[in-house]
Amino acid sequence: MPRHLVSFSNGGCRFDALSIFGRFASGPAQRITVWRTSFSPFCGRHSQVFGTLVAMTRLDRFLPAPQLRQIDHIDVGAPLDRTWLAVRHFDLARSPFVAALFALRTMPDRVRGRAATHEHLCVDDLTAPDSGFRILDEGPAWVTVGAIGKVWQPEISFVEVTADTYARFQDPGWVKVAWELRCETRGSGITRIIIEVRVAATDVESWKHFVGYFRVIGPFSHFIRRHMLSLIAKKLGRPAGWERVEPLAGDALIADAAGEATDGVTIAAQPEDIWPWLVQMGCGRAGWYSFDLLDNAGVPSAAAILPELQALHAGDIIPATPAGDAGFEVLLVDPPRALVLGGLYDMDGGSQRRFTDKRPERFWHVTWAFVLEPIDATHTRLHVRARAAFGPKGFNLQALTAPLIHHVMETAQLRNLRQRVETARVAL
Repeated sequence: MPRHLVSFSNGGCRFDALSIFGRFASGPAQRITVWRTSFSPFCGRHSQVFGTLVAMTRLDRFLPAPQLRQIDHIDVGAPLDRTWLAVRHFDLARSPFVAALFALRTMPDRVRGRAATHEHLCVDDLTAPDSGFRILDEGPAWVTVGAIGKVWQPEISFVEVTADTYARFQDPGWVKVAWELRCETRGSGITRIIIEVRVAATDVESWKHFVGYFRVIGPFSHFIRRHMLSLIAKKLGRPAGWERVEPLAGDALIADAAGEATDGVTIAAQPEDIWPWLVQMGCGRAGWYSFDLLDNAGVPSAAAILPELQALHAGDIIPATPAGDAGFEVLLVDPPRALVLGGLYDMDGGSQRRFTDKRPERFWHVTWAFVLEPIDATHTRLHVRARAAFGPKGFNLQALTAPLIHHVMETAQLRNLRQRVETARVAL
């Protein structure tokens, strides 16, 4: 097994920084991997488009034409400054799982009588003077790290480089590894943590050596990355936590709501591209993009924008289900930012009243808000919030089961809506 890349003078433990930043997590995080099978140290940038994740970054200054490029990201429910503080000083050594991996991977050193301590594994530890890795660039919410070495060798040789000489180095027989941790604001109280790794060899034989080495390192990297991001997300919380307390359009329409449920999804599109899909919703219209058998008489929800269903006005009634005359009253139309639906339902009379009418003795009063918040030039966060008031005499078994049913239906709706919007954009 190859020896590890990062050395610590306090005990001789060596840890493979490439194993941390060489392969990325699945699970709660999202991963993009780009391999370039043909070799040329001078080839151009990748032409594949993956949105802002593979847009021009500071890494282009140091390694503009990688043969391996992997990008991992996760969204957390915390502001940028708090998130970056947690990322920049995250200590892998605090994880018992990583500690167990260290114990396994440093067993040869311990058999030879070398102490294997690893008190801390933060960025500053991974870029210690004897590690071979150097910080190439750092800013308010990013840090870029690089190394040039023969990582496949039992005793790894490194080239001492600086930020100025790293990009120019092209001597044959070496592999250049660069990785960047960065955080980006994705909306109110939401931050995306992005970890990008690039690898390139200076000649064909070195690349072959690296590929064989990476087949061994890959599984370890996969586990460590997934575990690391899960710990950060657990500490900071997922975006849903912020969405639940974020004021949204329609909240003021029911001041005494007894229940509330907030969901959200990030869509790779601008609000203007998502808005037509919202306007055309409804049973017997474009459907609800959820479980069509239950809420659209089994008719598949539309897979395209329907021009004839784009005119929607406050006061309109959108059919809610295949049976019955009740539906959702359109309460607010604010393109392309907010669409708020709702209804006041008389439980004794089995009828729907105008939303602003006097509440009957037994009633359900609900709002259903769809709010589009642009994140950047290519991504939008769709917040969805349902609120309900039912009064003492309106509470029944339906009030107990409604939250679970709504969650299942809403989750399917958001998943299917995102797929439709993003598929339609790709087809353009």
